[in-house]
Amino acid sequence: MKPVLRSPLALAALLAASCAAPEPPVDPNKTSYFVDVEYTIGTDGKTSNAKVINTDAPQLLQKEALAEVYRWHAERSADPSRARRRIEFAAEKDPVQ
Repeated sequence: MKPVLRSPLALAALLAASCAAPEPPVDPNKTSYFVDVEYTIGTDGKTSNAKVINTDAPQLLQKEALAEVYRWHAERSADPSRARRRIEFAAEKDPVQ
């Protein structure tokens, strides 16, 4: 039996709870961000199962960090292994005119 939502307020609360929170605005004064990533290195040297474990970066940079990890290749090995790495992003300042 499905629950019945009898009030519009209850429905609004349910919808709000199921939606992702909006990302906070990027600080224009911040000059660098980091993304700590954990990933698996397979026996073929390819990376997989990458995930962000700690960050102060906006979502766009987190996605870029994960994409970068998937482009990496290590030497082949007999056993798969887990690894962690911090990826840092630095903003370039506009040259003084």
